[in-house]
Amino acid sequence: MKMAFDPQMTLPKLNRASGENAAPGDDPEGLRQLCQDFEALFVHSLFQQMRNTIPEDGFFDRDMSMDFFEEVMDMEVARDMARKGGFGLGEHLYQSFRKK
Repeated sequence: MKMAFDPQMTLPKLNRASGENAAPGDDPEGLRQLCQDFEALFVHSLFQQMRNTIPEDGFFDRDMSMDFFEEVMDMEVARDMARKGGFGLGEHLYQSFRKK
């Protein structure tokens, strides 16, 4: 069982006064969080692709619970890596967007 991760884990914040989407420069903390979330998605995708290269040897029986555990564990490790700086992709994106 492969779970599809929802890429809309962070929705754009609305400008409370007008109800329109806020510009990225209006909320630096929101932009930083969005960049970290993107990095977490990227790292999670890398984990999935690396896991797909491991042949199943049949030593342990695979079931839905093991697939679910691996999916959740990979996502949490990816989020933790992004929060701590990980590959630096999120910070690089943040700096690029802040300049604009």
